[in-house]
Parts: sequence; C-alpha cells; structure tokens
Amino acid sequence: MSQIVNIISGGRLGDQSFFQKKIARMENCLIICCDGGARHLWKTGIKPDVIIGDMDSIDPALLASYSTQGIKIIKYPANKYFTDTELALDYALSLKPEAIFIWGALGGRIDHTLANVFLLCKGQEKGIRTYLIDEYGEAFVLDKETSFSNETGKTVSLLALSPEVTGINLTGFLYPLKEGTLIMGESRGISNVINDARAGISVRQGKLLVIRYWQKDFFPEAL
Repeated sequence: MSQIVNIISGGRLGDQSFFQKKIARMENCLIICCDGGARHLWKTGIKPDVIIGDMDSIDPALLASYSTQGIKIIKYPANKYFTDTELALDYALSLKPEAIFIWGALGGRIDHTLANVFLLCKGQEKGIRTYLIDEYGEAFVLDKETSFSNETGKTVSLLALSPEVTGINLTGFLYPLKEGTLIMGESRGISNVINDARAGISVRQGKLLVIRYWQKDFFPEAL
C-alpha cells in the first residue's frame, strides 16, 4: 500500500519543475489524476496510477492511450453530485495512506478553490494528513498541533473553518497567542510571521486552516 497519495486536479498546476522535484522525492507514491489533470501529467512525462472523473475534460486520445497502458480508469456519469477532486479524495482516503497531497486545486475559479479548501476537513476528520500544495506553499487543517524548524521570516496564516476555533497557542511567532480563539469570517490570523528557529501551533477544538508559504516574501500576487 502506498504511504503517500498525490492527487492531480484540473486547475493551475504552477511550476512544473517544482512539481517534478517533489514527486521524485516521494517514495512509495500513488498518483491519482482527476480527468482534467491528465494534461499536467502528460507534460511532465509522469504516468498516473488511477484516473477518476466523468472524463469530460481529458482528450479522448490521451484517455485511450492511458487505457491501453493498463492504467486504472474509474468513470463517473456527467451528472454526478461531487467534483472530480472530491471523488479522487474519497478514493485516496479509502486507501488509508499516511498523507495526501492535492495539486492543481488552487487559483482559477473561486468556487472550485473554496470547495477544495473545505475538502481538507475530510482528511482531518479521518486522521490522514491532507494538503493543498503548489510552488508557493501548502494549506492544511491542523490536527491538534504542528511545528516548524528553521523557517524564520516565513509567513503563516490562520483561518477558522468551523464557527470558532478555541485554545489556539502560537509560539515562536511575531504575534504569539495563548489560549486564543478565532471566529469564522474574521481575518485576525492572516500574515503572521515565524520569528524563532523553532515555532509551533496547537489547537484544542475546531477546524483551523493553516496556510504556510515556502519562501520569505514570495507570494502569487508579488510576481
């Protein structure tokens, strides 16, 4: 069984070299492709292990080629109730891996982006680390606590995905917090900065979205 699952959605993949390097460093990795994400993989030369979706966004010739190569194809009707990304995530969760990384799920249509953010709650509820990822950073729903080492100067933002998140503790940040509360809809947790060589976040109750940027002062809008 694969310890890591990568889901390739149909949105903006971003820096192709960043994607390839990340995948290359992941051992025992399974790749699930939402049908529209097949164009991303075809460009990188990486083959998917599974293709999931209604197949309305994949080139028929490419789909036929993958089929002849023995790649598993799970087709859903066009009038399905869920997005291809959610179907792929449900399949990934059923495999019970250690972690799931979802690519091509940010940018573009705001409705799809928001839906993908809330999908992170599914992973958190199953106790499986689940991330949205691109070359700028990653987003995940915190499961009790996390820590950062040697990330001084980098930006971390926090948002409540449940009506309120309580018992938030931030150590090693420019703006520390002790037993704090964040309310859904407020922006108080945006743009905090790691201030020490070791920093940590913990939460007692609620769904806390953590957005972590890889590089200091390197954001999409800055390009």
